[in-house]
Amino acid sequence: QKMQQETIFFYHLPKTAGQTMTHILRQNYAPDEMLGHGLDTHAFVAEFLQWPAEKRNKIKLMHGHFPFGLHDELPQKTGCFTMLRHPVERTISYYFHAKRQKQHYLHDLIHDNSWDLRALLDSGLALMMNDAQVRLLSGVWGEPGFGEVDESMLETAVNNLHRCEVVGLTEAFDETLLLLQPKNVGPNRVAQREMPPETIATIQQCNQLDAHLYAEAEKLLQAKIRAAGVQFRLKTAVFQLKQRLRQSPLSRRLNI
Repeated sequence: QKMQQETIFFYHLPKTAGQTMTHILRQNYAPDEMLGHGLDTHAFVAEFLQWPAEKRNKIKLMHGHFPFGLHDELPQKTGCFTMLRHPVERTISYYFHAKRQKQHYLHDLIHDNSWDLRALLDSGLALMMNDAQVRLLSGVWGEPGFGEVDESMLETAVNNLHRCEVVGLTEAFDETLLLLQPKNVGPNRVAQREMPPETIATIQQCNQLDAHLYAEAEKLLQAKIRAAGVQFRLKTAVFQLKQRLRQSPLSRRLNI
């Protein structure tokens, strides 16, 4: 539900099922009230920072792969939120997305060099597969080189999580999105259980700080759930039941 008289800012971390959230949000706003990052996020941010205050004030919904803090550049009252994903799952998903999407900046490198996921990580070229959630939520973005995200950046990212009105988890859609299904799951995606153990170990090594950030996000989400009480759990269970019924052969007969 859209907050009244407040701009909503969604920090969409890549490959966290944010496409689903964006799709829902867009249904609540007119096209001229929304603003995304476009094809080149860096170029967009540079341009956005030059906009006059009156132009920024017209925005009611802003969403994209932005570094944290951009919402502070809006003159109006703004509420921000984000969603995180377990770093191993997110990194696997990111690799297969880059491998599949020809316009992705890593696509040609992957195919020209026949790099599997571990080889790509070893190359040190995939910054968004190295503690990317800490990078974006601390605001440092692509400034640190591969392997250079540090504890101070993690501390900033954790503090920024606490500034968000809501922190969701991809793995907890029942609680955070009432069982909304991600719309951006690629057909070439390989499950974590099918990945070589050495690859999983490399992913974990490259995303140690993201793992700490994810654990903090999980604590925040569980606190929200406890505060919401029994009624929230009942509401979630009802949504789960409706989802199962919609997927059943009886759904049309029941007009669900």
